[in-house]
Amino acid sequence: MTTFAEHSSSLTARGDERTLGAIPPVEYGLIRAHVFASLVTVVISALFGLLVATKFTLPEFLGGHSWLTWGRLRYNHTQGIFFGWLGNAFLASFYYAVPRLANRPVFSRKIGWFLFVIWNFAVVLPGWVLVLAGFSQPLEWAEFPLVVDAFVVLAFILMVFEFVVPFLKARLSDLYVSAWYLIGGIIFTMLAYPVGNFVPELVPGARGAAFSGLWIHDAVGLFVTPFALSIAYYVIPATTGRPIYSHFLSMVGFWVLFFTYPLNGTHHYVYSAIPMAAQKGAIVASAYLGMDVILVVTNLLLSLRGSSGTASKDVPLRFVWFGVISYLVVSLQGSIQAFMPINRVIHFTDWVIGHSHLAMIGFGSFVALGGIAHMWQHIPGTRYNERMMNWSFWLLATGLTLMITDLTIAGLVEAQVWESSAPWIDSVRAVASYWLVRTFSGLPILAGFLLFWISLVTGPRLSETTTSAASRPTAENNAAYENVPEFSPEVQPSGWLSYAHVVAFGAGVGFFALSFLVLAILPGKELADQIKRVAPAAMLPLTASEQRGRVIYGREGCAYCHTQQIRSLAADVRRFGAPTEAWETKYDYPQLWGTRRIGPDLSREFNLHPRDWQLTHLYNPRFVVRDSVMPPYPWLFSGSANQPTQEALDLLAYLQSLGRARRLSGFDQQTPAMSATTDTSVDMAMAGDPSGRATPPTVPIAMTGGISDSAPVLHPSSNPYDLQEEISHGATVFAANCASCHGTTGRSDGKASASLLPKPANLTAARFSDERLSSVLWNGITGSAMPPWRQLPTEDLRALVAYIQSLYVAGAQPTTQAAANPEVGKALFTAACASCHGGAGAGNGPVAGTLTPAPTNFHLKQPTEERAWEVLENGVPGTAMPPWKSQLGEFERRALVAYVRSLYGTPQEGPKQ
Repeated sequence: MTTFAEHSSSLTARGDERTLGAIPPVEYGLIRAHVFASLVTVVISALFGLLVATKFTLPEFLGGHSWLTWGRLRYNHTQGIFFGWLGNAFLASFYYAVPRLANRPVFSRKIGWFLFVIWNFAVVLPGWVLVLAGFSQPLEWAEFPLVVDAFVVLAFILMVFEFVVPFLKARLSDLYVSAWYLIGGIIFTMLAYPVGNFVPELVPGARGAAFSGLWIHDAVGLFVTPFALSIAYYVIPATTGRPIYSHFLSMVGFWVLFFTYPLNGTHHYVYSAIPMAAQKGAIVASAYLGMDVILVVTNLLLSLRGSSGTASKDVPLRFVWFGVISYLVVSLQGSIQAFMPINRVIHFTDWVIGHSHLAMIGFGSFVALGGIAHMWQHIPGTRYNERMMNWSFWLLATGLTLMITDLTIAGLVEAQVWESSAPWIDSVRAVASYWLVRTFSGLPILAGFLLFWISLVTGPRLSETTTSAASRPTAENNAAYENVPEFSPEVQPSGWLSYAHVVAFGAGVGFFALSFLVLAILPGKELADQIKRVAPAAMLPLTASEQRGRVIYGREGCAYCHTQQIRSLAADVRRFGAPTEAWETKYDYPQLWGTRRIGPDLSREFNLHPRDWQLTHLYNPRFVVRDSVMPPYPWLFSGSANQPTQEALDLLAYLQSLGRARRLSGFDQQTPAMSATTDTSVDMAMAGDPSGRATPPTVPIAMTGGISDSAPVLHPSSNPYDLQEEISHGATVFAANCASCHGTTGRSDGKASASLLPKPANLTAARFSDERLSSVLWNGITGSAMPPWRQLPTEDLRALVAYIQSLYVAGAQPTTQAAANPEVGKALFTAACASCHGGAGAGNGPVAGTLTPAPTNFHLKQPTEERAWEVLENGVPGTAMPPWKSQLGEFERRALVAYVRSLYGTPQEGPKQ
């Protein structure tokens, strides 16, 4: 094995017919083409990312058309960085480095241009267009549709011919480490890509997630990492004029990387339904990978020893140095966050998004930028503006550092809120300012990429004379190596050692296959057996409408905001319900577990929200949740939330199917939540635990008679001064959580009111008892859009009770003759109303238990005379209350109004439920 300098020396010692320093033909045209393609696509991809970030602060920005919705832009942002930017940048570096490393030209110029066309005009461009048009895969780092994936595989096959074949004509022992990373990256990515992109479409649910997890990690570990390290190992000695610190360590780092990286994938699904043995195996592999990265980075940094002046003055080398440091940080971060105590806290948060940006931009992009800048200086006829290049570095470094710091803190804030009993929307509110900073941090990054582009097309033009010597790394560095002991070309490995590289490469392929065996195939078999044993025999597949809705859910990127994976953690179970089990996903092609939570998990959405709420939420989420950052989907409707298209109905059908199989199976007999205070000392909770059967705080609890024993009674303060403070605090809580439906003054005129049935209550048109308000706030109202609010602190709920009661304004006392004769009203009530409301008006009539919403308990709620009259005239749409105008005369209706109002505050009979 040889160093970069020794590589050229051994060629000369063997009597290579080329003179020292001569370089085979280099395809400079293809280098330029890929460089400019990379710069165009990185600017577009950064713009996609900036729009995605902006929509966190302005969710309706450019939200009127499906092509510009958050999910589709997010897909194009990640795939644009992966294929458009990094893919083209790496290909440009291959055309520059392969002739120098193999001492032979690339395989074919025609294949090169064919590969350029395939990569950019059959993968990147059509991939973007198809995603924006609604054709995609809802899989992390695999969002381009299958037809594009076929061309990706073709492109990697072409890369094998174009870049790997030239090395096969050289002795493996002569290959510099950059060549090994290049060869390994191409071959292993070619093998991993089809498994991660095609298999999840054929293997459902949890079994498919095992394969998806492998590709999520392999996309970085087998594509970005090897190619970026190949560039780093090339640029550092070529710039400093000194060999790398240890070629032996470089090869150890290479093989440990390819042995362990594929084994890491399942750490993205810790605490999931995937067998725990596979999860723990991935965690152990993550720890070994961290140690390998320390070895690789140490070797690279020691290769810079004594070159601090060069690193500070040479901007391309500074890009590479920053990338190497980022590689160390992001890899150690990845190893640490795989450990279960850390993973349980930060998984699904913005911490992970910051981690991803540090990997793809801090490591991959900075090294790629350094590689491009280095080779651009050595290409005849190019321009190079060092001042612009320097500004580009500082803008990119500043913007990225700000973004990573911001997202890391945001992730910790989210984790803290999720561990509490606070409503989910509180986590969105808590990080709103961080998302704004994240948007602004993207501006210097975009500007940095633009300046980098400018630096390559402005400045003095490099002459043939200037670049000819610099383009020959062997000649350029020969003097620098005069006093460095080199491997003697006469001392050659013998026996089996001459085949050590072949053996090692075979072992690498074996470990790659082993990763799929132990982390995907064997766990998949275990899951298949478990599903066969546990799944209910009557579990039905999705209907045609639900299946169409699932496709819509995937294409709009819903799985990138909402998970469908309740982990076996006590915090998850308390908030969402029983952990997701493998059998629940047996019909999911592909799996939609998700890897991030901006909104809540949707695994138990069945019967959680009524149809009208769901449609209103899809039309404009802020109509029902004021501070939601979810994008609106107006193209799924014909002008209003009351006019859904078939696509909206299909999506609704799918959402309402989530968790249905588990609920109907009877696995979880839920019990009412007795208190908002839960035991937070237990970390894990399994499906069979009592906590897994407790009703989550977001699930409404049916009440007959208007109150529930499970709800605490919240009495406002009797002290006038304290009461006023409670009312003021309640107004703030009401504005944040209730005004979108009930209106800012509680008059049932909120933005959502027009599309909800029954309409939200007019809180100024009735007097409510403490018991009634406490029970409604605690349990919600089944059959309506009113959710439970028992996640809120008790002081907030008490303040809401005080504020709502303050909204009631007593009207004039009734003066009609009917009001003076309550017996008339009582007789009418018994004849017409008692079957629902009960003989005493306590809302517990014989049929009350079958009705949602439940009939009113008039002992706890006293409507104003005007409201009671309106209800008798028109009924209550969306409930079982009919109009009585045609059945009862005016005198009789007035008698009923007087009677039901007289019941408020009087003792009631019958048990509370």
